Amino acid sequence: MQRLRTILIGATLAVGASTLAVVLQAQDVKVTDPRSVLMIVNRDSNDIGFMDLKSRKMIGRTFLGNNVNPHMVMMSPDGRYVVTGGTRANKAFIIDTRTLQLIKTISVDIAPEHLAFSPDGRWYYQGNPDGDSVSVIDMQSLTKIKTIPGFVEPLNVTFTPDGTKAYVGNYGAHWVGVIDVRRHELLKKIQVAEVPGVAKLDPAKYLGEIKGINIAAISNDGRYLYAADSDLNLVSVIDTREDRVIKTIPVGRNPWRIYMSHDGQYGITVNNDDETISIIDTGSNSVAATLEAGPDMTGVNFAGGKAFVISSTSGFVYVYDMGGLKPAGRIRVGTNIQLETATTDAADENIYLAESTNHEIVIINARTHAIERVRNVGLYPWGTHIMDSKDNYCH
Repeated sequence: MQRLRTILIGATLAVGASTLAVVLQAQDVKVTDPRSVLMIVNRDSNDIGFMDLKSRKMIGRTFLGNNVNPHMVMMSPDGRYVVTGGTRANKAFIIDTRTLQLIKTISVDIAPEHLAFSPDGRWYYQGNPDGDSVSVIDMQSLTKIKTIPGFVEPLNVTFTPDGTKAYVGNYGAHWVGVIDVRRHELLKKIQVAEVPGVAKLDPAKYLGEIKGINIAAISNDGRYLYAADSDLNLVSVIDTREDRVIKTIPVGRNPWRIYMSHDGQYGITVNNDDETISIIDTGSNSVAATLEAGPDMTGVNFAGGKAFVISSTSGFVYVYDMGGLKPAGRIRVGTNIQLETATTDAADENIYLAESTNHEIVIINARTHAIERVRNVGLYPWGTHIMDSKDNYCH
């Protein structure tokens, strides 16, 4: 009898402990649906903030460490992880999406900034501009397996839809790098255009700091890449089957990069030296319109048949009708503020813009242009990200 009582008590305790573990585990889960949150890169508070898209409430912030300065944030295609590169820490950080816990810190190369996942989510490519390299992180083992050298200030990485190749924009050069993803090796350098002869002789003397290619943006079908070169004032069209330039399109002065519309019909360059945008028709690969814009443009978001162009130092977002390819007004966000970059929700209804001066997220309704503000999201919000958004980019 005593033995039976002991067994029953032990069983009860075991069940109780198991129930308690389940309750504690449930309490640790902060995100049940990865599509329900906005991720915010807080550069100066060294954390990633998470805001619920429906309630507009902050649900957590993941501290990465001192002197990290995260630059860009992205969620893995399966929604399991959130990753970022710490520019000052020379490390990559991996966060568990459900619990918002920092689960892995990985040493990479110098000054990691922009990043991308392969379409199947297996590989996380971290660009290291000051290291002239790309770090390859295996998302199964959560380890760095290789560093790919040979780049010149690599910024954005673009994978082909089948995941076999990745293209890297080199801001310190005038070529796009082609990576064989199976071997994680730099296969080829695609020169986007002929560089002026005098610059070839001594680029450091005649060009000073080269301003080359931010990104090679891919068409919806994966057939073509569009690479804007800031020094050469053009966009090169690259055929991904042959990895060669098939056309160059003159645009405005100092195009920062190109942003592709969601339907793939147009690409927009922001030309910061002449404060214009060039709208490229991807069907004819020609400039369909050149329109006035603002100073210091950092991004373009598409929603509701419009393009929203962020003018970082003016406090305005410029709006364009993509049906008629004409201006459609501007939205005054504020005065004496700094606008950073933004993401559009998956429904193409709202734009979530980081505003670093007041440490807030500005939510713009794409249809009405009404503004809502979420304050105290962290120090110096630098950028935002939403899973499945087509407008996930960085400076």
